[in-house]
Amino acid sequence: MTGVIPCAPSGGKPPLRRQFQIDTYLRIARSLRRISQLMNVLTDDELDRLIPLLSERRFDARQLLFAAGEVPERVFLILKGRVKLYHTSSNGKEVIIDIAGKGDLVGDVAILEGEDHTIYARSLEEVVVVTICWDDFFYLVQRSPRLAFTMAELMARRLTGVQRTLMNLVSKPVSGRLADALLDRVDGDDLRLGLTHEELGQTIGTSRETVTALLSRFVTLGAIEPASDGYRLANEELLREISTGAVTVSPRHPVRGQPTAPKS
Repeated sequence: MTGVIPCAPSGGKPPLRRQFQIDTYLRIARSLRRISQLMNVLTDDELDRLIPLLSERRFDARQLLFAAGEVPERVFLILKGRVKLYHTSSNGKEVIIDIAGKGDLVGDVAILEGEDHTIYARSLEEVVVVTICWDDFFYLVQRSPRLAFTMAELMARRLTGVQRTLMNLVSKPVSGRLADALLDRVDGDDLRLGLTHEELGQTIGTSRETVTALLSRFVTLGAIEPASDGYRLANEELLREISTGAVTVSPRHPVRGQPTAPKS
C-alpha cells in the first residue's frame, strides 16, 4: 500500500495484478468508512489519495505505540483492539486518560499541536492499526475543511470527557466514580469492563485494592452480580444512586447483614 496504482492500458480488462490492487484498495476504503467517523467525511477523491499513503501495523498486547517526550511521526487509526492513553507521575504511577478502540485516532493531538507527545499509548490486547506519517496527515487536514471540522468535533468531545473526569475526581467519592465507570461499560445487561482492577483504578484515581473491595460491596448490595466473564448489571437504579452519591458505599467497611462477595 505504498505506491499509486499505475494507469490501466486502454481497452479490455485491467491486468490481474492491477485488478487485485484495485479490489484491495476498495476493500480498505470501505472498511475505513465503516469503522471511522473521521474517514467517512472524506470525499471519494480524498480517500483515493489517502489509501496509498497508509501502512498497516500490528502490536502485541501491552506493547508501546509511543511514549511521552517522543517526537510524533505517525498518526494511528485503530482497526482492531484497544489502546490505553495515560500519563505517568514522578513516582511511576499511571493515570489513564482514555481508552481508544476500533475507529479511533491516536497520536493526532501532538501532531496538530506541533509538540512532542505528552502521554503514553500502550495496547491492552493485540492491536491492528493503519498509520499515516504526520506530514501527509497534516496536509490532508489543511486541504479538507470537512476533515478539519470533524477533527475539531472529536477534540471537543475529548476535552469534555477530560473535564468530566476532573470534576468527578474533585466532587465524587470513589464509589461514585467507580459506579460511573461501570455505567459507561453497560452493554445490555452485561458489564464489559475490558480492564483489570488495577487499570480501572487508574481511570478513576484509586488503587486496585479499593476497586476490588468496592466491586465486592456492589455485589453484596445487589447493584451488580458476578458472571462467567466478569459482571452483569443487576439493579441499574441502585448503581445510578451510587453514582450520584445518593447511596454511599465504603471500600473499608463491608455491607452488614449480607455475605461479602468473593474476590474476582
